[in-house]
Amino acid sequence: MDIFGYLDKYGKTSFEERPFSETDSLVFSQLSYLKFEYGFSALAGGDEYVELTRFASLADKTLLSHGTSDPVRYGEFWLKILECPRFSSLKIGHIESVFSVDRCIQYMAMTFVGKGPMRYIVFRGTDGSLVGWKEDCNLATMKEIPSQKLAKDYVTKIVKHRLFPFTIIGHSKGGNLAMYATLMMKWRYYARFKGCYCHDGPGFQDPKVFSKRALERLTPRIHKVIPGESLIGLLLNQVSSYKVISANEKASFFQHSIFKWDLDEETGELIELERNSNASKTKQTMFTNWLGSLSKEDLVLMTECLFDILQAKDRKTIYEVMALGKLDLGIALIKGWMKYDEETKKKLKTNLFSAFTYYKAAKEEVAASYGPKKEKKPKKSVFSIFRKKKTEK
Repeated sequence: MDIFGYLDKYGKTSFEERPFSETDSLVFSQLSYLKFEYGFSALAGGDEYVELTRFASLADKTLLSHGTSDPVRYGEFWLKILECPRFSSLKIGHIESVFSVDRCIQYMAMTFVGKGPMRYIVFRGTDGSLVGWKEDCNLATMKEIPSQKLAKDYVTKIVKHRLFPFTIIGHSKGGNLAMYATLMMKWRYYARFKGCYCHDGPGFQDPKVFSKRALERLTPRIHKVIPGESLIGLLLNQVSSYKVISANEKASFFQHSIFKWDLDEETGELIELERNSNASKTKQTMFTNWLGSLSKEDLVLMTECLFDILQAKDRKTIYEVMALGKLDLGIALIKGWMKYDEETKKKLKTNLFSAFTYYKAAKEEVAASYGPKKEKKPKKSVFSIFRKKKTEK
């Protein structure tokens, strides 16, 4: 069962009948990717919160899913939400959106509220903009990226005046923002804080920015999950434990999507695995050691050069880059590479090729710790089966 199956099974059950669970946090994370900011002001009319069902009245029925990683799937998700009183009865408010090319910020936050006092503070993850992807890379070089400061200030703004319980949620970069805002929270809010749900969000460049008290008091309330082939959720330094869960895709990139995560048919909860795969552990070890070997200046140089090439010819989204195809993308990379001076190219080559050395070492280290990858039995071809029958005759 996936998140759609969960909505079919429990969508008509209220939060009073079935209390908030980890699976509900997945739904909130997916809701954050819908473009509520486009219609909120017109629908709110000055009100603090707007019922989700009112967004169904927007003339453009594809507005909310436009620009998402999978507009069709998110469109289906939104229609399913409208059929489920558990979520369609919620209200959304305090939408805060910042996008800046110059400051490299792609940030979005919102708060959901139901019939009870609980507030669900949700941060959007990376969208399709190259600005958003570059900001992700900046997590490796900056102790605090602009979106993290915005997230920290947002939580304070939402919770400081009213004495309600609250939960903080996010997927991908949104999960990182959720953890950052949690661990930077002022101690006087600890008693009302019910938990942080991070879905495959990366770690931090320098965990020392968090106080000892915050780590001791709050990390037990951080619920982080990663899929079995996770890469993104294991990047950088981890500050909390995590649960490994099952996904119905084999490729690491596709497992990052919550739509691909498996849920138990009976309980509706995430299916836990014993550990992440050898491939996932290898990538985690490789990136940890490789990034740790590079100076801040080297990392900044690689990031700037990469996105200078990708953003050439006024490309603004990762979808425009992917639409180039392998040949045109290769040509674009070569043209971009040729414009750098010899010293810069030498430094880039040295740092990039060192990644292969670290990958080989990481693969050997993981194999030594967990055993070699199990070999799959070769599939029998039609011809081999025919030859076997002929021999038997």
